[in-house]
Amino acid sequence: MKRLPEIAMKECLAELRAACRLPIEQAGIELVAGWLRPNFERILAHPDGGKRWADHGQRMRDNARYLGAFADFFASHTSADAVGAEELKRAFQVVRADCTVRAERTPLAYEYCREVPVDASDAEAFLQAVAPVPEPV
Repeated sequence: MKRLPEIAMKECLAELRAACRLPIEQAGIELVAGWLRPNFERILAHPDGGKRWADHGQRMRDNARYLGAFADFFASHTSADAVGAEELKRAFQVVRADCTVRAERTPLAYEYCREVPVDASDAEAFLQAVAPVPEPV
């Protein structure tokens, strides 16, 4: 039987792929999985991991879909034939900014993406300017 962190990662990576019209390079998928896996393990392998996934799983699947859509946008913007690591890094800046801004109201939201090594400060400032009130929990 698969463990919850593995199931959650598989679901999120499926959403990422579904949101991209362009193919995603395997190295990019592995990069994203490497960034997320430690957080998913830490959060979802916990005794109340099932409840945590029930509470936050839809948001994480949504974030993966946003990540895919933004990565596809950045790849299309440069007329790339595939989504690579650079497009995924740029996309993660936006998605991580959402996690950070959302954490002002829902602290656990930030836990899923806090170790992702991208600078999201410009994207955070942008989100706070255009959507200054985080959505209600």
